[in-house]
Amino acid sequence: MATDRWNRELYATSSDTMGSLDPKTGALRLSGHRVLLHLTGSVSPVQAADQVEALATVLHEATHGGMHIKAQAKRNAVWTEHSRGVMEGFAEVRTAVDLELFAKRAGYAGLTFGDPQYPGAFAATSDLMVHITGPAYRLDTLINDGCRGPGLMHFDQFAHAAVANHLSELTHRDASTQQAIRAQLIEPMLHAHWPTLPATEADTGHAVAREIRSKLDVKIAEIRHDYRLPPTPPTTPPPSPQPRTPQTSSTPPPAAAQLPPSASNAHTDTLNALRFLTAQPPPTGAPRRPPQANAPRPPHHLQTTRPGSQRAPRLQPG
Repeated sequence: MATDRWNRELYATSSDTMGSLDPKTGALRLSGHRVLLHLTGSVSPVQAADQVEALATVLHEATHGGMHIKAQAKRNAVWTEHSRGVMEGFAEVRTAVDLELFAKRAGYAGLTFGDPQYPGAFAATSDLMVHITGPAYRLDTLINDGCRGPGLMHFDQFAHAAVANHLSELTHRDASTQQAIRAQLIEPMLHAHWPTLPATEADTGHAVAREIRSKLDVKIAEIRHDYRLPPTPPTTPPPSPQPRTPQTSSTPPPAAAQLPPSASNAHTDTLNALRFLTAQPPPTGAPRRPPQANAPRPPHHLQTTRPGSQRAPRLQPG
């Protein structure tokens, strides 16, 4: 279910961290010189790249803030750090697809998506989403459904897409059976490297996605065998995520929201230019940082952040 977790308080900071949320109060903080300075209300040829980065930050955080994170009563919720990685990756995919529409609505027509802030998480999530979507459950639909959250159910949403497109004969089964089938598909998606993907480069994300796709295909084949279904027929892979247009988008960019003109420690003029903002906070209060040219890259074998362990720490409720 869609929600709005931003409390409408917006503050400018002097930090290089592009954006962050106070998880207790819901107050949003955006970098004064990296984000707010460039949101002038119209396109600046000189600052266009900076404006794209600023708008991408806004839409990325709005994606997080537009959904609940926890899913207390959901059996297929993933309460580990894997979800943190896929939430960042999903927000980047949504930003890549909808930035052009979002920019136009905000008064920056003509600006298009640049480089992802989290290239590793973006590459892994994008590749996986392309692999599991198809004619029966399209990428556009998965993005729309993913935007409604909850964040801890992203893997279950991905499994739903995989069932619709690769196990369509089982979509008529009862809810309990379908939940169990999705649980089987979630397991091969939980690559040990998800928790660290937001700090990696694109090639690492692509490598993770390849390993996930291989294991997922094996699991799909096993399920088809268990249910005595014929082998999956070959299909044409769908295209990579592309910017949406008004004709193809069923979910509009965030609706306009009036911001308080007297928000303490914020740029009043900038607030008036940010009336298109809706919910902004990242999923767990983690800051959104500018791209790192020399971001740390893990070893080629994609080891976990906890050597010798294949299980990521659990996300704590509360």
